[in-house]
Amino acid sequence: MSSGVAFLFPGQGSYLPGVFAGLGADADRISDRVAEIDAVAAEYQLKPVQPLLFSPDAPSLGQLLESDHERLDVAILATSVALAALLESRYGLTPDHVLGHSLGEFGALAVAGVFTPADAARAVCERHATLRKAPPPVGGMLAVGTDPARAEELIASAGAATTAVSAHNATKQSVVSGAGAELEKVRQAAREVGIRTSRLSVPGPFHTPQLAEASALYATTMRTVRMSAPRERFFYSHGLGRFLTAADDVVELMVADMTRPVRFHEAVYALHAEGVTTFVECGALDVLTRIVSTSLPSAVTAAPLRESTVTSDLSDRLRPVLHSADADAAAPITETAATATVADADILETVRAVCAEILEYPPEVITDDADFQADLGVDSLAMTELLERALRTYDLSDMFHVANAGNYDTVAELAALVTGLLRDGAAPASERR
Repeated sequence: MSSGVAFLFPGQGSYLPGVFAGLGADADRISDRVAEIDAVAAEYQLKPVQPLLFSPDAPSLGQLLESDHERLDVAILATSVALAALLESRYGLTPDHVLGHSLGEFGALAVAGVFTPADAARAVCERHATLRKAPPPVGGMLAVGTDPARAEELIASAGAATTAVSAHNATKQSVVSGAGAELEKVRQAAREVGIRTSRLSVPGPFHTPQLAEASALYATTMRTVRMSAPRERFFYSHGLGRFLTAADDVVELMVADMTRPVRFHEAVYALHAEGVTTFVECGALDVLTRIVSTSLPSAVTAAPLRESTVTSDLSDRLRPVLHSADADAAAPITETAATATVADADILETVRAVCAEILEYPPEVITDDADFQADLGVDSLAMTELLERALRTYDLSDMFHVANAGNYDTVAELAALVTGLLRDGAAPASERR
């Protein structure tokens, strides 16, 4: 391979029910890795995550956030670790570097050799045990379409004293964490100056100084988890702003990361400066690779599992990565409904209304050919929300795993996707709305 490769490990929210259900023999290859993590889950009285990953009838993200978010985090870890192992053993794809986003750092550290998969699961479970003893305040996280400095200005103007910037994902995408009432004030302040926001699907506020008590407790419990020296120049730490070395204290790193912002944007550029031009997301969706594409349009990206439930082989999804030097290999591999179908007029109007509501733009701004990224400033998180809402409007939520494999640059293309899915379904649009 002619380019440097980085594996990206996503954090909370990167979950798809039954993500491994359609992988056939590949699913068998990773079942032992998931079983190893489930053995640890049992030590902490958690239900196994295997059914969440291998059953197409597994609970949704919303259900798990409401009733079983600790098990959800272990499932996200298991997804990442198992996929990374599969990519190396089955497809010969070996990373030059790894980078984790929030919870994803546990998976990245496992691939870097600091943890075994089982010990990575123990570290995650101990983190939850700590948060039960010193729970964070009730609240959440809000994505804001601007840089951290502007986000801090919004926080100040909203008088949100306990809210803080908790992530810098892209040039114009930050995340803030705080109490629900304060987040609403920040959202309103952003709306007044034309900055888009989106509430994240997480159980509470993270990466904030308000977790100081929990982080102090975690410093003690993490000392009970076995660790080894990391592979040299392999794990890039957003918190340290450099590669992790054998001289670094991993416990201090993980503890500090509980209270400081995730600097993903800076980390991506640092890896690019190291020669990385190919980014592969080791997770169920493509949240991080979409962010990378926004920051580095020339980068080759792949999110192999985003359509795994409809294919038993990941070769096609990995072709642009495995042959990144071949321009033809980077061309779209499958035809989506959006490129093959003309949008129904009524559906187009409804999708325009959905976009206007979520993006908080006047309807006249949402033209049929408005480019989501270039004209409307839609980032990866907002695009996922738009897609989910458009599908839910037509009772197509069960098709998200298929739809999420495509690229929809305009409102018309998104409406065409819905039109195509309804056309191919058993019921007409009027019966599914």
